Amino acid sequence: MSTRLFLIRHANAGARGSDHRDLYRPLTPKGRQRADELVGLLTEMAVRRVVSSPASRCVQTVDPLATALAIEVEEHPDLWEGTPIDHVLALMDDCRSTTTVVCSHGDVIPAVIERLGDRGVLVQGRGCETGSVWMLDHDGSDWTRATYVDPSRAALPAI
Repeated sequence: MSTRLFLIRHANAGARGSDHRDLYRPLTPKGRQRADELVGLLTEMAVRRVVSSPASRCVQTVDPLATALAIEVEEHPDLWEGTPIDHVLALMDDCRSTTTVVCSHGDVIPAVIERLGDRGVLVQGRGCETGSVWMLDHDGSDWTRATYVDPSRAALPAI
């Protein structure tokens, strides 16, 4: 059974502060706009699960989509910045049976894509801008393709 996972970098949250409360850094107005755009981009993709880093900016990025789909955002600590990539990949494997949206951070996502590429997954595109999406395809036994969607795109590429 083929499924898809949408790996999203949180939308714009402004500059990182110097204090310990980065967990609570919210989206900027530009970030909230991108979160709303993601609803239009992903509502027709048969998403059944939304998983996010506990960081406010990540939850706020996917909350409008989860609300539109009438599903809960599942917060998962293995999507937080600095998490070992093997933990992230294990979580992704746990999501492979259903179309899932996963929201994480700018250090995690490139490391995931690099590791998948090292495993022979076809990687199409490059980037990790705020609000960007990677579409990851799973054929029932392994991840097969990762396609980058620039945040300026109004629609997902036809694959």
